[in-house]
Amino acid sequence: MFKRIVSVAILALAVAAPPAARAQDEPSAEFRDAREQFVAGHQRQAANLLLMSSLYLREQVGRSHEDATRAKLLDAESQVEKLGYAVRAGSVASVKVLDRTCMAIDRLLARHHLQMVSWVIERPRDGDVPDAARDMERAAFHFTRALTLDGSALPPEPAAAIADARALAKEIAELKAIPRRAPQVVATLERLVTATPAVIAAMP
Repeated sequence: MFKRIVSVAILALAVAAPPAARAQDEPSAEFRDAREQFVAGHQRQAANLLLMSSLYLREQVGRSHEDATRAKLLDAESQVEKLGYAVRAGSVASVKVLDRTCMAIDRLLARHHLQMVSWVIERPRDGDVPDAARDMERAAFHFTRALTLDGSALPPEPAAAIADARALAKEIAELKAIPRRAPQVVATLERLVTATPAVIAAMP
């Protein structure tokens, strides 16, 4: 109960922050900053960033249209929250623990944002188009970090798909419409997002 009260207090601080400050948190949970703080030996700062990240995941639960994805996001929220408290308690000895958890959750977030784009493609409404542009960019962001958080380089095929996704996000935002090529771009990125880490690692 105490932990949840702390989390709610952190959320209240985030909501109270000026819009410009909150915008700096977009479009992701703060996994990279949390990792940097952990590596630097600043466990408390790393833990606070992870707890903030768990609240970002809860926000995405409310956006999802997929029951299975909502359940996975809720589980991910719990994982990150537990990780945050474990880091604060000093019971996480290796940064690999953070990498393993955060990179898996970034893949989940990438898939979630792609689903949100697909929802708009299948049910186009003018008011939802700006969200599709943002979700496309966020999918690219999270997938990039899912592959690079631990210092790994992006393989060429995912790099090309991510670049195409970002170009599409910009195109949607500028046109205020969904281009015909959008379903193919989404499908290509989703194929890579759902590939196992071993398959990605084996790519030339």
